[in-house]
Amino acid sequence: MKEAVTVADKRKITGYLAADPRRVEHNGTQFAAFEVLENKRYFDGDEQVWKDAKPTKYEVTVDQEGLRENLLASLESGQRVTVEGNYKPKPYVDGEGNQRVSNKIFAKDVSASYMHNSLGRGGVAPDREQDISAGSALSGQELGREAAGPGWGENPDPYPVHSQEFADRGQPVRQQYTAPPPPNQAPDAGLSR
Repeated sequence: MKEAVTVADKRKITGYLAADPRRVEHNGTQFAAFEVLENKRYFDGDEQVWKDAKPTKYEVTVDQEGLRENLLASLESGQRVTVEGNYKPKPYVDGEGNQRVSNKIFAKDVSASYMHNSLGRGGVAPDREQDISAGSALSGQELGREAAGPGWGENPDPYPVHSQEFADRGQPVRQQYTAPPPPNQAPDAGLSR
């Protein structure tokens, strides 16, 4: 007898974090877990107005180490996020005997929206301490510098060496620019007008 296999649907949702993400461990595997509330609107034809529908709650888990650590360090309650991943509905019976469905997403990617947020640079929200217990995570720029070697990411000298020599002697630096010829003196490219 074959066992029924359920395939998770791919889904992309945008909503708001109901609480700060938390670290969860299950069978020796660490996850980041958080809830996203997706708000939708609908048009009420009787009243001729747009109305807010009841928010849909999604339970999101992330097991990819890099993504997990980044979102644990940077996301916080109330922040708008977009989650992409495998959606799997889990039917259950509530305490009153009603059939319900729990919406679960196993995230492959999570991105924060900064449309309504005024966060500073550096990956940690203002008034929030960076969790260094998980190790010192390098920022993307630091990782890039480390991989590319010395000098990567530094501002180049705004003047070439020879220009700097002229400037040191007090001589003006002239740019080498030749204006294009006027249209009536342009060479014939074989195109007729």
